Amino acid sequence: MTIIEFLTPWEFSPALVVFVVGLGAFYYLGMCATDNANKTAKYYWQATGFYIGLASIYLVSHSYLDYLSQYMFWVHRFQHLVLHHFAPLLIILGGVEIIRKSLPRWLVNWPALPAVIRLPFELPYRLIQHPVIAPVVFVGLIYLWLIPDIHFAAMLSQKLYYLMNWSMLIDGLLFWWLILGPDWKGEEQGFSVRIIMMLVVVVPQQLLGAYLTLSSSVIYDVYDVCGRAWPISPMADQIYGGIVTWIPASMMSVLGLVLVLRRRLNHQKRMENEIS
Repeated sequence: MTIIEFLTPWEFSPALVVFVVGLGAFYYLGMCATDNANKTAKYYWQATGFYIGLASIYLVSHSYLDYLSQYMFWVHRFQHLVLHHFAPLLIILGGVEIIRKSLPRWLVNWPALPAVIRLPFELPYRLIQHPVIAPVVFVGLIYLWLIPDIHFAAMLSQKLYYLMNWSMLIDGLLFWWLILGPDWKGEEQGFSVRIIMMLVVVVPQQLLGAYLTLSSSVIYDVYDVCGRAWPISPMADQIYGGIVTWIPASMMSVLGLVLVLRRRLNHQKRMENEIS
């Protein structure tokens, strides 16, 4: 298989293309609007991370990997690791503030719009971004789509399959925005809440990954019905998928915890420098 064949969409998704190209274009316009004085080494590292995150979304959702994820459980778990953890984390860390520089004026002036326009959007957003709700949804979606009957239906229905993947991506962006978005600079307010949130999401992922890895029976028979892309035993496929759910996903959450601590320490150093 050539690189072109590998990157060719297995099932073309106009919505995904618009999302990736649109978000990448907005970021580029924001980069063009950034003063040269602010384009430090950190700036270019952020830009690189952002586009790596964006490219990884395309790779797992719109290339041959998307085909493999429908016929191999462990590839499916890798796909969701990227959509829910890796890509959103890189995109948020990549400097979402840069995108704000290319947003339409009406969106920049959103707080000034009449309440009748804002509230239908703000109320659901505030609910899902509540510090108690957000980690429950973050972990709950992983569990939801791995319920055997729901997982079976999602892998056989194109609409449910797309809904599953989009829900993981959107929730990942929302969650990591809440944890590491530019609205929180590292102040004391919100620090302990973010630490608790990160600790809360680690344990359930570890338990789920351990259950999938150590289970003595095959849980997801949909891959037997559809046939696996590679000659691999059902138990081996499930074990590999469990390990992906167990270790890398937990490590990403631990990384988020470290980044929260780092931002807090950086904020304290800035405050000390200002005082001195």
